[in-house]
Amino acid sequence: MHKSSKYIVNWCNKNNIDTLIVGKNKNWKQESKMSKKVNQNFIQIPYQMFINQLKYKCQNRAINFIEIEENYTSGTSFLDKESPTKEYYNKSRRKYRGLFISNNGIKINADLNGSYQIIKKVSPNAFSNGVEGVCLHPIRINL
Repeated sequence: MHKSSKYIVNWCNKNNIDTLIVGKNKNWKQESKMSKKVNQNFIQIPYQMFINQLKYKCQNRAINFIEIEENYTSGTSFLDKESPTKEYYNKSRRKYRGLFISNNGIKINADLNGSYQIIKKVSPNAFSNGVEGVCLHPIRINL
């Protein structure tokens, strides 16, 4: 957890990112409905510890740290300019773990769609002039 959180904070600092937004849901592990084996591995991840480490490392580097509930972000469409609210929530557009399909049939990575929606919860006008300047480029890191 320390190595991963340090990597993220160092990356933010190196790339002049002044705000880190982290989405979280209460009881998300308790309500997990994956297979038994996947659930057992998933439940063991100390996510709150990871969040706490990110938070204090951000504070040490003067990076704003924002933790927010991520309700309705995975079932609402960023591409369709929907607000991440219950009114627009339609989980059926998330076809499987990595794929979200907009109302117009455009495919987008489901986690990326959710991340954009989390940002909109914090700053509703963040994308009023488009997506330029937002750093959301998913990469896999092996530490």
